[in-house]
Amino acid sequence: MVDIQLRSSKYWYQIVKVLLVIEQDTTKDQILRHLAPRGFDFIHYRNPIKAIDNIEEIKPDLVIFSAVDFPRHWKPFITVQRSFFTKNESVFILLKGDHFPAEESTKASTLEVNGIVSDNLEDPDVLGQLEDIFSRNNVIDDKRISRRYLSTVTRDLEFIFTHPLSTSLITGEITDISLGGISFLPEAPHITQDIREGTLLTNCTLRLKETFNTISVTVIRNNNFLSLGFHNLDQDLKDELMEYFHEIPERELGKLLHPGG
Repeated sequence: MVDIQLRSSKYWYQIVKVLLVIEQDTTKDQILRHLAPRGFDFIHYRNPIKAIDNIEEIKPDLVIFSAVDFPRHWKPFITVQRSFFTKNESVFILLKGDHFPAEESTKASTLEVNGIVSDNLEDPDVLGQLEDIFSRNNVIDDKRISRRYLSTVTRDLEFIFTHPLSTSLITGEITDISLGGISFLPEAPHITQDIREGTLLTNCTLRLKETFNTISVTVIRNNNFLSLGFHNLDQDLKDELMEYFHEIPERELGKLLHPGG
């Protein structure tokens, strides 16, 4: 694992190593679209046997395993994983399909699976369940990386950039954000369809409350939504974002207690 010490910051961050054992590209892409902007380090296997053979060397912080793709392999996999790493050291999340028998859920609990969610990761409720599992198992605590906050709590944020080819000004909505990057829905997605993955967008503007910050981002995914990873984000802005994230629960509670206030 690669540890990054940010000496000038009061916060300390650690890259999370994620092992994906998934065959279907659609499922893998859904996970990457959600998690890639956070700066996670991904290792992907389509062969569960090879993944089992290499798990001790990989030392994953998090395993996401598709029981839909490999219904007979997840139990031996988690057995081997737990022989090397405890439930707290290496988190195991199982992706299930529409038909997942109750007895399988019981076995999963006995084998110390950390969580089970649907493989339909386009569903916001499923993403919320995934985030809850991360929180319960400290995958996204302050010592690792901040959780992604959905658009309902990012009203104080705005992102604008210039199209790298047409130089048109691109506006839209931040749908979620983490310390690693943002998911962004352009106001006119057809205008950004020709932006290639891997493109570095410079001189972008990120508004945080009343402060306008010039940043650069890398295009990780482009499928109507843009998954954008922060590039060399200024340390002061990282700290401001962390403080903003920490304030979110209090702000949201205040809105519930004082609606319209």
